[in-house]
Amino acid sequence: MGQFSNYPVATSSDYADATTFLIQNSDGTTKLADLETLKSAYMCNIQCASLSIASADVLTLNSIPVELVAAPGAGYAIEVINASLKMVYNSVAYATNTSVQLLVSGAAQYQSAFNGSVLSSASSTFNSIGKSALAGTNVIENAALNVTVGTGDPTAGDSDIEIFVLYRLIAV
Repeated sequence: MGQFSNYPVATSSDYADATTFLIQNSDGTTKLADLETLKSAYMCNIQCASLSIASADVLTLNSIPVELVAAPGAGYAIEVINASLKMVYNSVAYATNTSVQLLVSGAAQYQSAFNGSVLSSASSTFNSIGKSALAGTNVIENAALNVTVGTGDPTAGDSDIEIFVLYRLIAV
């Protein structure tokens, strides 16, 4: 095996949960590692996701929520750490039901919400939120994280939005 300094620099596209790689410890020993184990043991299984939602889909966010993060599998639940929403105004503001929520499938209560009228602005916006307190009604095992709005679908708008979320998987 050659020296580590002789290997090319890795980029983010080189990594997936199933990727294995070598780690050289300060004492000179080399260990085989995989990203999934490292994330679980040292990074609290923190992950990120993003999604662009076309204006046609924004107009149906209450009746047809959009999946942001797939269900994590048995034994795990999604906990939102932080989220950001970006909207670049097109030509018509959304008129009603403009508070975007991050809600896991089957939950009675959202984990995070962009309160106020984040979709009704007539200018470019970038909003960021932290998470709400976790409760039994908003943490569900093996449930996807969805983007929705409360009470009814937005009306009249024509701007696309982007959602960025930082989340972790917790054992339940």
